[in-house]
Amino acid sequence: MKLLHKDIEKDNAGQVTLVPEEAEDMWHTYNLLQVGDSLRASTIRKVQTESTTGSVGSSRVRTTLTLCVEAIDFDSQACQLRVKGTNIVENHYP
Repeated sequence: MKLLHKDIEKDNAGQVTLVPEEAEDMWHTYNLLQVGDSLRASTIRKVQTESTTGSVGSSRVRTTLTLCVEAIDFDSQACQLRVKGTNIVENHYP
């Protein structure tokens, strides 16, 4: 895992920016995250748009979500980290 940025206070509050390089890095991230932490990640969302004529179209867009972590789950078979939480920063796509 690559550490891009670290800003830790004396009371252990702060932020870090990590980039996973291997599948096993998700396991390490799972052990670092706690309920109540904020997590920012890039994701792809399907966005539906309606034109003035009433036709509906959809497209996939990349957006960034910032979540307040409510639950964390790690799938060891797929090396995937699943995080449940509410979005705390407004973005352009609902």
